[in-house]
Amino acid sequence: MQTETETLTQQIAALRSGAISSTFLAERALDRAVRFKTLNAFVALEPAHVMSQAKAADVRRTQGRALSVLDGIPIAIKDNYLTQDYPTTACSGALPLEPAGTDATIVANLRGAGAVIFGKTNMHEWAYGATNSTSSFGPTRNPHNPDHITGGSSGGSGAAVAAGIVAAALGSDTGGSVRIPAGACGIYGFKPSYGRASRHGILPLSWSLDAPGPMAAALEDLRHLLPLFCGADTKDPATRHAMPFDDTVSMSRPKLIHLTGEGLERSTEVDTAIRFALSRCDGDVAVAGLSNVASYFAAWEAILHCEASAYHAPLLARNAAGYSAVTRAHLEAGKLLSGVDLLKAQQIRADLVRQLADLGNWDALVLPTLPVVAPRAGEEWHEFGGRRVTTQDSMTWFCWIGNLAGFPCISIPIGMSPDGLPIGMMLMGRPNADEHLLAVAGWIDKNLRASN
Repeated sequence: MQTETETLTQQIAALRSGAISSTFLAERALDRAVRFKTLNAFVALEPAHVMSQAKAADVRRTQGRALSVLDGIPIAIKDNYLTQDYPTTACSGALPLEPAGTDATIVANLRGAGAVIFGKTNMHEWAYGATNSTSSFGPTRNPHNPDHITGGSSGGSGAAVAAGIVAAALGSDTGGSVRIPAGACGIYGFKPSYGRASRHGILPLSWSLDAPGPMAAALEDLRHLLPLFCGADTKDPATRHAMPFDDTVSMSRPKLIHLTGEGLERSTEVDTAIRFALSRCDGDVAVAGLSNVASYFAAWEAILHCEASAYHAPLLARNAAGYSAVTRAHLEAGKLLSGVDLLKAQQIRADLVRQLADLGNWDALVLPTLPVVAPRAGEEWHEFGGRRVTTQDSMTWFCWIGNLAGFPCISIPIGMSPDGLPIGMMLMGRPNADEHLLAVAGWIDKNLRASN
């Protein structure tokens, strides 16, 4: 499928120079949304509302009153962010199809910056899955090959950016749900440190694992978006001590640790791509393993299931039929875990953080984003590294580590498979050092582009 990508940074420059208008950007985005309708990236999109926002932005810019560099640029919103003008359903039949009447904090920040709120994107129901195949609106398809999945749960946002409908979109990440579709669709996705970005107004999956994150066509685009994510928000107590985003951090020749070994297996084509990229990025690269990966994964799953079941208990009791069978089964299974199970999982979580810190002096930990390229729709199992793994588990194979530890993470595209499917590299940084991680990613991305 032929796609057209344009970066947010390019759109900012074109608007600033007067080469294009916000109205032009909005019309083009709407045209592309129609052209790529079969991707099923959007679940709510009102052209008249989009155009009214764009026209207002053009008036402001003409009068010298642009609200920010993002004023008039279309940005898509995942369907678990509350929006005052679109329904928020988490792609589930359990919620009503009516506008929330209020905005999530990050959506409010975007609106305050003048961005055009460009509809709601498809997602795995309630963000409770990593394939984007379970949705009340049907599955999302990968722009690089519609026979393959986008990964989830922010698959609609990933497809919308990769197809060039919009240059940026919002996602949320509990076990990789920003990074997974970013890796599968060949774009950039950033998960901030836990407590660095407000979750207010985002329908939760797991309170202690969730993080909102931006998805974009280029790494430099993230610098324009992260200031609207990072910082204290009185509506989210976890951000009480969060610092605003600092765009002055730079990097030279980062110290990288490539994590490998038992529990971190990957397919040959993905491993080859990661090793080749590391050889070209001009960093100081060491190799290390992690012990007890299986127990850490079990802890992440236990916390996720316990917290999800606790949140959904009232709605599940009122409207169980509104959930898909698979999501309902997950929620019922979570009820079988005990308080003792949850406390043990939290203890194991602390041990993971200690082990990662004890790896020594590093700027970023390196893993593939996914152990395989985007699977075919309906493909249930994968074999790699001597393991046979479900598609769901293969999508979260590495990404959950960043959520359990609370570390910032980014997925950057590093190449394509022989079949024309993207391969991504995931970098993890130290907690609350989000800017440092972005600088590391920028260093690697620049070197990889220079070597191509």
